[in-house]
Amino acid sequence: MFPHLKYSEDDVDGYISRVTPEMVANSLGKARHDWFDLLNLISPAAYPFMGALREAAQIARRRYYGKTVSVYAPLYIGNTCINSCRYCDFRRQHTGTVRRNLTLDEIRTEAAAVRATGIDSLLVVAGEDPRVNTVTHLAEVGQLLKGMFSNLSLEVAPQTEDGYRELFAAGYEGLTCFQETYDRDLYHEMHPAGPKADYDFRLGTQLRAGHAGFRLLGCAFLLGLGPWRREAASLAAHAFYLMRECYEAKVQFAFPRICRVEGGFVPPCEVDERDLELMMLAFRIVFPQCCMTVSTREPPAFRDRIVLTAADNMSAGSRVTPGGYAVLVGDRRHDVAQFTLSDSRTPDEVYAAIRANGQEVVFKNWDNRI
Repeated sequence: MFPHLKYSEDDVDGYISRVTPEMVANSLGKARHDWFDLLNLISPAAYPFMGALREAAQIARRRYYGKTVSVYAPLYIGNTCINSCRYCDFRRQHTGTVRRNLTLDEIRTEAAAVRATGIDSLLVVAGEDPRVNTVTHLAEVGQLLKGMFSNLSLEVAPQTEDGYRELFAAGYEGLTCFQETYDRDLYHEMHPAGPKADYDFRLGTQLRAGHAGFRLLGCAFLLGLGPWRREAASLAAHAFYLMRECYEAKVQFAFPRICRVEGGFVPPCEVDERDLELMMLAFRIVFPQCCMTVSTREPPAFRDRIVLTAADNMSAGSRVTPGGYAVLVGDRRHDVAQFTLSDSRTPDEVYAAIRANGQEVVFKNWDNRI
């Protein structure tokens, strides 16, 4: 569980097992919500209320985000990694992955291809390799890209607070870091070696970034590693903690799901689509002001549906291989990704689906240039 949470796994499991339909209805009827409301709304007792949950989530979503959907794209600048995460194809022991770190010229080429689709918000992603992706290098990438995009975010190895101050000065404003699992024992089982084995350093990522000036703090666990309700309870506790400690920043949720593929990692606690939707609806109701992303891991029909009720941010036309947008076009032999994409639509097809649902595509919702 999230270390600052005073309740144990048994406490959380026991509470959720005792939630009644009346408790769910009471939480749905409240104007402001707390951590226990989140537990009520993700409990098995909430399943008969799915229609009411969708309605309440949609009202909360429209109050803060209207009928808009912000779009972004990830830009993978490298996939070398010195960690040993058991579930990831970027892990150092995995010999089937073609390793590549893009040069600054290649990063510029990739970024130009993304920008040509209309996307103005970029997430820079890299494998956790401190030999290559140093703070200095990431700052150089930020300085290169900040003139091309209105918003830059990072999903890279956790840094020190001083490192984040340098990266913020280079142009990055948002950060995403998946804790993967809040269960400390399971975390060490899944991360046996490498810098990522340090549970506490990873857990403090958003706090350090928030203190360094980052304005968007992305939090998530990896769905499929541990029992999802326990993890969701910890994620909610983490969010409440960050909202208190980094009140000038905004919290963003993501719910990345491990989907089983032939010959790949088999998640021990698979999460089906119904439970994923229940969780996202509950988080939208309890955290109406927070951002929420739905990734390209999910199929098109689910993504199009969930941005009507819960998520306000979605990727479009994602490529999860370094060089996948332009550098490697025509040479798909090297198109080895970190995870399998379920939505292979082009950006224009994603935009068309958003508009067909009566929503507006938002490419840019702020500007740092004064």
